[in-house]
Amino acid sequence: MRRVIFGGSFDPPTNSHYDMGVRLAGLFDEVIVVPAWVSPFKPEGAGASGPDRLRMCRILFEDIPKVTVSDFEIMSGGTSYSYITAEHFAEEGVMLYYAIGSELLKGLPRWKNSYSLAKNAIFYIVPRPGFPVDEDELSAARKVYRVEVAPFTGAEGSSSLLRAAVPFGKAREVVMPAVADYIEANGLYRDYDYITSRYDEFGLKPSRREHIYRTAKAAIILAKLNGASTSAATRAALLHDITKYLTDEQCEAYGILTPEARRLPESCRHQATGAAAAEKLFGETDREVIAAIATHSTGAAGMTTLQKIIFAADYIEDGRDFAGVERVRALTYENLDRGVLAIMENTLAYLGERGAEIAPATREAYEYLKEETKA
Repeated sequence: MRRVIFGGSFDPPTNSHYDMGVRLAGLFDEVIVVPAWVSPFKPEGAGASGPDRLRMCRILFEDIPKVTVSDFEIMSGGTSYSYITAEHFAEEGVMLYYAIGSELLKGLPRWKNSYSLAKNAIFYIVPRPGFPVDEDELSAARKVYRVEVAPFTGAEGSSSLLRAAVPFGKAREVVMPAVADYIEANGLYRDYDYITSRYDEFGLKPSRREHIYRTAKAAIILAKLNGASTSAATRAALLHDITKYLTDEQCEAYGILTPEARRLPESCRHQATGAAAAEKLFGETDREVIAAIATHSTGAAGMTTLQKIIFAADYIEDGRDFAGVERVRALTYENLDRGVLAIMENTLAYLGERGAEIAPATREAYEYLKEETKA
């Protein structure tokens, strides 16, 4: 008998978790879904309680044959270490596997009590979008464990995407309808309501809200691919166009018409007023988030990873359909710096053809990044 443990925070269980459960059930005799009390990879804890996450997992997987949801780690409490779970489910006559995403492969040799894990389980590595299996990392893991690679790639989906989707009423894009119903009924994952609940105050049109949501989705994916904070990327994306429709007089009244804003072309002035609004009106304290908002239209020389992410996400979000966007989008997901450089080239060409005003920061950013990518 081949049994596989499918563990994680499941905070919440998403469509990608469902896809994984279905695929594992087609390859193993038994799939044990084990929500963690506290994952060692998320020491800050979960957004939803253990009982809520357990109920959502049971809702999600109840109709999949061969899949069982276990409360072992939830009932145990404390940090949920894989070696303890593997010891619990190890059984004579059972080949025990532990399914993990390929993004965890690099750190696998350093997992706690590797001797016990190596004795009790075979690691089953599932490739994830944006995280191809690295042969060197695979070789290093095989020096410590028995390791197999799944013959399929897991679906895209993350709890970060869910948190961005909920305040827009789009949870069903990320989780199954029954799980979305549970989330709505219990008021879960309202992390960003403090931003989106004020969109009416700032006159954001429905079309602009859709753009903001799509920008947040792109920013989250880019953050995951480039090792940035998904929370910071989401906050910056949700606030990047917050002052798009405010007049100078309204910004003046809010106290956010900064000298920097006055120096910018009118078309991109909202990046400076938006950054000021994020800090003064929404209580944002992360300087990187504020800087990312402040440069999302023009770019800047020496941008941080988060600044590049928001600059790029605003341009490549999946509602954009101008000629050549598919190429730039693919390039950006493959290599953030080269994607940002291509965006700047396109922007300068577009503005130049139309005789529009070009912010000095955009030219400076382009020249800086062009030299940087040569190095």
